[in-house]
Amino acid sequence: MTMLSKITNEAINENLKMRFENADIYTYIGNVLISVNPFKDLGIYTPQVLKSYENKNRMELPPHVYAIAEGAFRNMIAYSENQCVIISGESGAGKTEAAKKIMEYIAAVSGGNSSSIKEIKEMVLATNPLLESFGCAKTLRNNNSSRHGKYLEIQFNAGGEPVGAMITNYLLEKNRVVGQIANERNFHIFYQFAKAASQTYRDNFGISGPESYLYTSRAGCLDVPNINDAQDYADTLKAMNVIGISAEEQDQIHRMLATILWLGNVEFIEDNDGNSQVKEADIVNFIAYLLETTPELVNKVLVSRTIETSRGNRRGSVYDVPLNIAQGHSARDGLAKAIYDRLFDWIVMRVNQAMQARGEARYIIGVLDIYGFEIFDQNSFEQLCINYVNEKLQQIFIELTLKAEQEEYVREKIEWTPIDYFNNKVVCDLIEAKRPPGVFAAMNDACATAHADPKAADQSLSQRLTACGHSKHFELFDGNFTVKHYAGNVTYAIPGMTDKNKDQLLRDHLELCKSSGNSFLQILFPEDVAQDSKRRPPTASDRIKQSANELVTKLMQSQPSYIRTIKPNENKSPSEFDNKRVLHQVKYLGLCENIRIRRAGFAYRQTFEKFVERFYLLSSKTSYAGDFIWTGDSESACIQILKDTNIDSKEWQIGTTKAFIRSPEVIWGLENQRERYWHNMAQRIQMAWRKYQAFREIKATKIQRVWRQKRQAFELIKFREHGDELLGGKKERRRFSVCSLRTFNGDYLVVNSNNKQTRGYLLREAAQIGTEPAVFSSKVEFLVPRALRSARPMPRQLIVTKDQICIIEEKVVEGLVQHSLVSKSAVSSVRDLAMSPYQDGWTVVHLESQPDLVFNCEFKTELIDWLNSVSQGRIRLQINSTIAYNNKNMKQTQLKFVKNEAAQRPVFEKKSVQICSGLPAGTRSQTIRDRPAGAATSRPRPQQQQQRQPAASYNAPAAAARQTNGNTYAPPSQQQQQQQQKATPASRPVQSTAQSASARRPSAPPPPPPPAAAVPQNPRHKALYDYEAQGDSMLGLRKDQLYEIIEKNDSGWWLARHNGVDGWIPSNYLNPEAEAAPRRAPQAPVIPPPPAMRNNPTANVDNQQLDSMAQLAAALASRSSSANVTPTTDKAHVPARPGMNRFAQEDSDDEEAWE
Repeated sequence: MTMLSKITNEAINENLKMRFENADIYTYIGNVLISVNPFKDLGIYTPQVLKSYENKNRMELPPHVYAIAEGAFRNMIAYSENQCVIISGESGAGKTEAAKKIMEYIAAVSGGNSSSIKEIKEMVLATNPLLESFGCAKTLRNNNSSRHGKYLEIQFNAGGEPVGAMITNYLLEKNRVVGQIANERNFHIFYQFAKAASQTYRDNFGISGPESYLYTSRAGCLDVPNINDAQDYADTLKAMNVIGISAEEQDQIHRMLATILWLGNVEFIEDNDGNSQVKEADIVNFIAYLLETTPELVNKVLVSRTIETSRGNRRGSVYDVPLNIAQGHSARDGLAKAIYDRLFDWIVMRVNQAMQARGEARYIIGVLDIYGFEIFDQNSFEQLCINYVNEKLQQIFIELTLKAEQEEYVREKIEWTPIDYFNNKVVCDLIEAKRPPGVFAAMNDACATAHADPKAADQSLSQRLTACGHSKHFELFDGNFTVKHYAGNVTYAIPGMTDKNKDQLLRDHLELCKSSGNSFLQILFPEDVAQDSKRRPPTASDRIKQSANELVTKLMQSQPSYIRTIKPNENKSPSEFDNKRVLHQVKYLGLCENIRIRRAGFAYRQTFEKFVERFYLLSSKTSYAGDFIWTGDSESACIQILKDTNIDSKEWQIGTTKAFIRSPEVIWGLENQRERYWHNMAQRIQMAWRKYQAFREIKATKIQRVWRQKRQAFELIKFREHGDELLGGKKERRRFSVCSLRTFNGDYLVVNSNNKQTRGYLLREAAQIGTEPAVFSSKVEFLVPRALRSARPMPRQLIVTKDQICIIEEKVVEGLVQHSLVSKSAVSSVRDLAMSPYQDGWTVVHLESQPDLVFNCEFKTELIDWLNSVSQGRIRLQINSTIAYNNKNMKQTQLKFVKNEAAQRPVFEKKSVQICSGLPAGTRSQTIRDRPAGAATSRPRPQQQQQRQPAASYNAPAAAARQTNGNTYAPPSQQQQQQQQKATPASRPVQSTAQSASARRPSAPPPPPPPAAAVPQNPRHKALYDYEAQGDSMLGLRKDQLYEIIEKNDSGWWLARHNGVDGWIPSNYLNPEAEAAPRRAPQAPVIPPPPAMRNNPTANVDNQQLDSMAQLAAALASRSSSANVTPTTDKAHVPARPGMNRFAQEDSDDEEAWE
């Protein structure tokens, strides 16, 4: 809000209204947080939000109560100073919730994983529900109003870990125990206990609903919206267990609560002498049972009072003075208030005992949660005490943020423009001063001279308050007086004030508690009955003044952080913004003056010594390698550091003892530079360590890679050897089957792909196998029966899962590929497999009660291996040259195999298969052999072959010799020829004079432009679907792109070329109809050189260059023609078909290529 263009109370009020309507409840005035109660959950206190504020500067994220807690915690660690968070505002503005969020944040971000530190954190958080139940109540302005003051000090060790905590309690509003105004409630614990007490407590302590007791039902408010008393009671009991309050102690606490409730039900009647008498003796008897004393003693305390006379220093007589009905009610209420007040103090003491520091406490963060400013229609002694404490807190704020800041600027000789503000010290003196007497002093004098008649004491107070008329902030009229507080004028009623100020524990009450057989009650009242009573005991005003001054002393010893809370309306509505009420709060909180001082002041100030200790690393003249090397004084070191960090001189000033920095962004920049310094230092160590780790990882990776390769090879060998064993040396082998580079991929059709755009996914859908993975899939030639004719093999797709064997038909209908299920058989129905003894791949799958499956599969060894595996060895293989099978009509048919050396590939004709001889039947699969040292690791890919540089010299015989050995030579590319052309002049010798003369002759015309690129003569087919390449030898497809087909293989895989890259592609992903060849572009005509170039004698140099280019072109042409003599073939660039790794060609006659 310091950035507001107009600094007025109205402008601040309008800004707060806009934020409230946009659910933006937090803003800053410098380092002071302004919070508006939203009266609803905004979802801004989640663990994720809390984590986001950790280790962040205040302006890095939006304003939040977590940012204040983060700043206090980090400043404590960075500057080794105690911190406190002062939360101020009127009742219902959200002070208690803000205090809870601060404690939650500190518990979450503070370090420490030991059990004791975690225990302290849990206890600190557990104090919230426990003290809320016993110290908060529903008022007209707030459903969870703090009716006591609480200052929680969290203790930390040197490492910033919480080791303990302590709570200081300030002035519990115990009058609320015995009476409340209409529509208010007693303390929460009474309603929680009455509504949710266990059956044991109900039976032992006579507990029923809150409507049964006068102390909880007199005000007519038993329930509060958004407050679940039963759930809160469970949280209270849980908090007691966390803090360590034993079950026996909890029983005694509930016994005291029951005693107070039953005391409120004691009624009095007047006897014949006009004195009070208990109306129902049964209630007194039950109270005596709860207090573990006699009914007679309880009755005596309620209806009479013991008075002892004295004469000089000697004791006089003791009298039992009977009480009237009014005095009887006062005695009853006094006993109930005394028990609850002592019980609350015991709970605080017990909490402090449990949270005692587990180690040395070096620092403290204090969180103040105290009742807010109150203005009611009827204001009495309680409101005077509460507003007095808030005046003291406002005075601290003024002293530390307004007055002290301006005084410090004058003392440090800083250039400064003074700003006027209201100092409320005159109001504090009006209430607490002794000379001239203030309001509290007048009350104490009236109490000292008062007698049994409360009205006479009130009249005495009214007379003595005339002495306060000297102050312009005080007015006395008609039995009331008005004090002009910083938050507004409050009128207090004099009747009953003196009686409340006495707040004395009667001797009769003390004797009753000391005579009780309940040890817990005796602990609550440890005073001696026979103590000297001549000295006037302290009054309630004395105690609250002493407590307030002690609190101020503690707060002044810490570095404060401020949260100013604002209540937007009186109806607790999340959508209502009362402009008049908020404007009043803006005025008395002094937000306008705070903004003015903030704009003109300095956000940071620190002594020279501490500033240098913190930031000496940022200057090369004050530090070297982390060591302090400055030899001058601290002031000059501060100036040097500020200059070396390039901070504008307008942003800082040097005082007499401190350095001042104007904006918080500058100090955050210094902090970031300091963090980067240590970060850079740590990086040097980390860099060396990472280099060492990287070296280790690289070496380890090499070892692991070699081992994995060996292990995979072993697994492959084992699996292939199992396939060899299944064949049993009864079937001839193909070279492809026993090649050492042959791997078992299994899913060749990529049926297991989840991409819906792939062919494999479509096959899966057609096979209807759901999510079951395919162990084997491949293209096969399936024997299809025909009507009135013999069956013939047709291309199909085979899919094998753990449970099913599926045959899929794939065909193109009107340009669209369609898949249909031809056959689906269960693996469990397979009886056996049958093959021929030759090298063909024809396989017969004998099924039970179904037509048998007959197909030709190139990967036959792998197929029978997978079927044997999924059937757990049940399926066996039969080898025979004649195989019987059941056709479609379940009629037995025979398939014969005949050896024909002319048939290089298996030929099916009229139920017979002709095949040439293969490798001997006993041939085993070749193992992966280690390459000799210096051998190439793999054949280059087609892309790499195009980038390969030619040899330095070339001749046709050498190329022919290499061709004879089975290798081919690729002629130099055009780019390589240009590189040779550029290199030729550099190596050419200097021309002689004759040569120079001949070079001046007219040169030959320039060579014609290169011919247009040759249009591919091979057929081109358009891709119908996308296809991802599954290996190095395969080529990916993109829909609607054209691919040049170099070779069509009967297996369904075609060798294609695209953008100069060759690879195998599935033919069924292509349009079966070839695309028309593109028309060749017309050749551009040769442009002759201009005449000036031919006839100009001054162009000698250019002519020499043209002559050289012509000679070079002729030489290259001759070399090109000689190179064309060597035959070349595209087969040299043929990649391996699917199922082969790093296999460069498909020459079945070349044995070396397979190895």
